[in-house]
Order: sequence, then structure tokens, then C-alpha cells
Amino acid sequence: MKGYGYNIASILMMGVGPLIAKFGLQTISASAAAFINACTIVIASFIWGMLRKEPVKFYVSKDMTLLSVCNVLGVLFMYVSLSLLSPVQVGFLGRFYTVFAVLLSFVLLREKISKTEWMLVLLAVAGTFLFITPKDSGSLSVAGVICALLYTFFFALCNVLIKWRMEKGRNSNSILFTNSLWTFFLLALYLLIFPVSWQVSAQSVSLTAAASLMTGFLGTLFLYEALKRIRFSIANIMRAASPVILAIVSYPFFPVPLTSLNILGAVILLASIILIGITDYKKRRLKSLVE
Repeated sequence: MKGYGYNIASILMMGVGPLIAKFGLQTISASAAAFINACTIVIASFIWGMLRKEPVKFYVSKDMTLLSVCNVLGVLFMYVSLSLLSPVQVGFLGRFYTVFAVLLSFVLLREKISKTEWMLVLLAVAGTFLFITPKDSGSLSVAGVICALLYTFFFALCNVLIKWRMEKGRNSNSILFTNSLWTFFLLALYLLIFPVSWQVSAQSVSLTAAASLMTGFLGTLFLYEALKRIRFSIANIMRAASPVILAIVSYPFFPVPLTSLNILGAVILLASIILIGITDYKKRRLKSLVE
């Protein structure tokens, strides 16, 4: 159950972080915010390693470079989508991550998914679609939608690679540090080629840094720990709850009228996630008893 605890903690961080990031984007560009994000995570990972007396290591390998490229693209597209859409819209469009995560785990990791789990996956996706009303979809920015889908794909691909590295005994914090340091250098190169205005306020920097600590550091670190203990597909299907949390905390600042379809979608989504967790836990428990 420890893996589920880590995953729930990650979901909570990921559910609140985007709202704070949205406020930070009021006065800075998406690429500048992504750069601050990388800087914050590098520093936080280094300090965390020193506090735990487990100094971070920088892993040098082709797959870690590929991982970092995926992360850079994911971070950039995430901040662009946040600048074009409301946090609630980004949160629910981001649940396409679940679809990408399940498909990639099935294709690349060769994880077995039962018929019951496939049915629950479809129910979770259906619940996500129901949460977005016709009024909301009519006001969506096409560019924002595309960026939201792209960031979910690259983050899902990134986490597939993370799962693979976890199985090779790599330290979670060191992987996060290596990934973020590569991201820092790649984003610095990007900003040199495509310079942006750096007229930022202390408030926007602090808000972006706070969001980065919640989502990029704590949320990601908790996810890495969860991936050591539970299946990749199950961990990411459970994360479909984050848009509901984001919708609740964002409502006072970005109110979105709730229809009966919205409420029905939220109920279906949460029920599917709970049933997926129960099904996976029973399966693993039965397997351990047999062994």
C-alpha cells in the first residue's frame, strides 16, 4: 500500500500546482517559466540529497538524454497550454495522459492489462470527456488544446523511460536531478536561440518556483517512488483524479459553471479510479499468496 500512498501524495501536488503556475504566468513567458522550473528543481534535488546524506549523482547515458529531451518538450508545451487555457481546461485535457500512459505501458513495457482494467480505463476517459461541457469546448484555444495533448504525450513517454530506469536500481532523486539539469541546459540553449523578455516580478518568479516545487519536485519524486512499487499503468490511471482536485481549488479564481454532465463525469472518473486501485491491489495480493 506504500506505493499507493506515494501516488496519492503525487496526485495532490499535481492537482494544486497548475493553479499556482497559472498565476505566475501573468507576467512572464512560458519559456521563461519553464527555465525557472528547471532551476528550481535542480536546486531542490541537490539540497534534498544533502539533507538525506545521499548526494545526487549525474547519470550520463543516451537514454537519460532522450528522457531529458522528452521532459523539455513536455515542460514547454505545458506552460504554453497554461498560458492559453484555464487551469481547469488544462487539467482535464491533460487526462489524455492516461490514454497515452496505458498505451505506452502496453506497447513498450509489455504490461498485461485485464479486460476489466481496460473497461475501467474507458470509463475513466469517458468521465473526463463528460466533465468538459460544450460551452467549455467552444471556448478552447485550438493551439492550447494541441499543446496540452503534446505535453501529456511527452510526459507519458518520459515516465515510461523513468519506469525502465527505476527497474535498473537508479536513485529517484538522482534521476530527477539529472533530468532537470539536462532540461536546464537545453532550455538555456533554446532561450539563446529564441530570446524572450526577462522583465519579471519577484511575485511571478516566487509563484513559478512554488509551483515547480509542488509539481516538478515533490509531485515527480513521489511518482518515481510510487513507480518502484506499483505498475506504471495503474499509477497513471489513478492520476486521473488530479483534474477534479484542480477544479475544486481553481473554482474561486477561475469559476466554471458545473452542469449535470460535469457532475456525472466526475463521479464516473473517481469511481473508475477507486475500482482500478482495488482491482490491482487484489491481483497483487493474490499473486503474493500464490508465490
